[in-house]
Amino acid sequence: MTSTTPAMIMMAHGNPPGGAGVLLGFARAGLNLAIFWMVSHAKIERVRSLPNIAAIVVLIASLAACRKPAALPANLFPETAAGGWRRTSMREMPVSESPDPVPRTSVDRLAAATYEGPGKLEARVYALSSPEVGVDLAQRWRPSADTVFFYRGRYFVVVKWQQAERKALEAFVHQLEESLGPMKAPSA
Repeated sequence: MTSTTPAMIMMAHGNPPGGAGVLLGFARAGLNLAIFWMVSHAKIERVRSLPNIAAIVVLIASLAACRKPAALPANLFPETAAGGWRRTSMREMPVSESPDPVPRTSVDRLAAATYEGPGKLEARVYALSSPEVGVDLAQRWRPSADTVFFYRGRYFVVVKWQQAERKALEAFVHQLEESLGPMKAPSA
């Protein structure tokens, strides 16, 4: 501020533009149409920009819908598997019917198969939206009896068994890991 600043400050109106001095304790109150117009104009501009926002949301949603869901390997659950296992059933399940605590919004596909041989087992393979989801699931998963889990890139696998021989189970899990392809570290 300079010494001439107070001289430059002055009130535009001695009395408000539609009223007198002090009326009922409201000093300098009056109708100021210029301010009303500026506020209304700002509201209109916001309303005009809403279609642009809606168009952007539609564009983002359509681009997200174009994302290619993870494809499951062709021979994911073979008729006979290492360790003497024979497949008794195989199905692709709706994600909403998943018995495991996985984030439904991060799962593209879910396939399950049951095998009999040196015991009984069920394997579920989740095709995930990204490898980072698999890492997160593997870090947060709670171990339980007669269950093994692992992730491989965009896939998360849960194998539950009943009275299975350890060597046969290890051979099955190893074959399942190999069928999902090489391990790829998530990008940083």
